[in-house]
Amino acid sequence: MKVILVLFLVQFLVVLKQTDAASAKVCGPNEVYNQCGTACEETCAVKPEICILLCKEGCFCKTGYVRKTSNGPCILKSEC
Repeated sequence: MKVILVLFLVQFLVVLKQTDAASAKVCGPNEVYNQCGTACEETCAVKPEICILLCKEGCFCKTGYVRKTSNGPCILKSEC
């Protein structure tokens, strides 16, 4: 019984630590943090039609927004 309790406690602490790490990520305006985002983020100049299935962790533009440049801020698509 003690072994089960210890395993449960360890699992709880791991989940708690992961939650804290994810919530600590700070993104810019119009961005959201995603642990498994696209590797082919859309910009004003590049609209990827085919993208590899690869998770990329980081900040990504919110829905309806694209990057002004590859490393630039997220802006509305209509502002391109």
